[in-house]
Amino acid sequence: MFRKRSPQGSLFSTNNLVPPAKAQRLQASWAESFRQHALPLIDEDLFAPLYSHNSGRPNRPAETVVGVLLLKEMFSLTDAETLEQLEFSLLWHHALELTPEEAHLCQKTLHNFRAGLMEHDLARVAFSETTDRILQALGTKVSRQRLDSTHVVSNIAVLTRLGLFCETMRVFLSKLETEHPRLHGRVPEGLRGRYVKEDGSATGYQDARSTEGRRRLSVCARDVYRLCDLFGSTAAQDLEEYALLQRLLQDQCDVVEKNQRPSGDDDDVGEGGVPVVLKEAKEVDSASLQSPHDPDVTYSGHKGKGYEVQVAETCHEDNAVELITHVKLTSACASDAQATVPTLEALAARDLAPEELVADTTYGSGNNAVEAERLGTELISPVSGSAGVVEEALADDQLTPADFHVDPRLEEPAVCPAGHFSTAQEPRDTQSHRVAVTFDRQTCEECVFFHQCPAALNQAEDGYVLTVDLVEANLKRRRRAEASGEFKPRYAIRSGIEATHSELKRGHGLGALRVRGRPRVDLAIHLKALACNIKRMVRAFMSEPSKSNPAMV
Repeated sequence: MFRKRSPQGSLFSTNNLVPPAKAQRLQASWAESFRQHALPLIDEDLFAPLYSHNSGRPNRPAETVVGVLLLKEMFSLTDAETLEQLEFSLLWHHALELTPEEAHLCQKTLHNFRAGLMEHDLARVAFSETTDRILQALGTKVSRQRLDSTHVVSNIAVLTRLGLFCETMRVFLSKLETEHPRLHGRVPEGLRGRYVKEDGSATGYQDARSTEGRRRLSVCARDVYRLCDLFGSTAAQDLEEYALLQRLLQDQCDVVEKNQRPSGDDDDVGEGGVPVVLKEAKEVDSASLQSPHDPDVTYSGHKGKGYEVQVAETCHEDNAVELITHVKLTSACASDAQATVPTLEALAARDLAPEELVADTTYGSGNNAVEAERLGTELISPVSGSAGVVEEALADDQLTPADFHVDPRLEEPAVCPAGHFSTAQEPRDTQSHRVAVTFDRQTCEECVFFHQCPAALNQAEDGYVLTVDLVEANLKRRRRAEASGEFKPRYAIRSGIEATHSELKRGHGLGALRVRGRPRVDLAIHLKALACNIKRMVRAFMSEPSKSNPAMV
């Protein structure tokens, strides 16, 4: 049954349990700053959907559970270490405003609470709403932000291709023996013995010399086909592990018309041929199965197996502390270019859309830059390709469409290099970023740039019309800025986000996740990002001139 924490204090609070000298030191610690500034930001009503409103035992206060989870991520602790600190640490008691009697949770409570967060997608909501309150409390400016991604690996072993085949089949055979022992008896002894020992552990079949690897891979491909064929019309086909087996077959193999018989020295030489051949490694898609223990993991040719985490944070020179404003878990095989617009849309939905977004080259395609302008944001990013090359047209003192300012939203009139406003503007078609802008005929013919202007006379419109490709014009302007040196100082601030990635990975455990599976990884990154923001806020309040506090770890 849901109930909020009682605001009633206790005579047995930490301040009353220690001598005055220790109480004074407690007041100067990070725990006091957490208690005064972080704990009140936790909105217990947000977590009400996790509990019944009229039946069952009253819940442990959500403020306490969320506070414990945040401290866990702030100090990058395991569940066991977290619960030990909760039981015996006076600092934690003070930070969470608990008496020694109240300072207790069981591991099952943390497990069930996290399961509820995943079911109701509340980790993302908690991160967004709490971060918004932190931004307001610190007065952090969000008009300039930076965006970058970092690679993370869930708690899985990084398998070779041969190891992937062997482990996927071992997992299936072990599950089959548990759920359907009679069906398990149909598996040929030779096939089973290649992947599973009597105790259910893995055999050494995947530990092959490089000269033997290809031969064993062919055996594994045939074994996967045999298992899929053997159990395709049985109760075993309902197992998740069987679905992974089918996915592995589809990802890594080609089913052909003619049976492929084993060679004389293959381990399955006596088990008959099957119509399957192994794909070449370069033909395997990067979204293919990478581990049977985390089917959501994909592959990046640049960074390897895992996930990508998109991170946006403030980077304004007036901010005393920068805060993470947005995190998003994406597939490792997906391009960062696909994250630019969704990130800006997510920020805009929370009224946090920046005026400037600084990002690396991958994010800064022409299409993304134009879409960002339509959302009210200037995308500051290097241009791929021939960046820094000044257009030949400039050498001839000829104007180009890039010299005209055209509002991508078409809410404001276009402006020519001479400062004249257009009389009309309309999109050329709905499938591109091409816009036709019309200028007054008399104004154009009297303009000092008339002979340099690319606009052409349109008798029907009785004006000069210029068709502007917004994407091409944006790229040209950005290349000019790179060539002139104007771009470099504006872009320099982007590198600061690398320190945030390092802080998340080294200080908060993002580099060594203890969970696997996309929902759990998504929960972990939101809690870690929120914990990082809380820590930065606590440090900011501790560093106020009126206080002389020891630095927080």
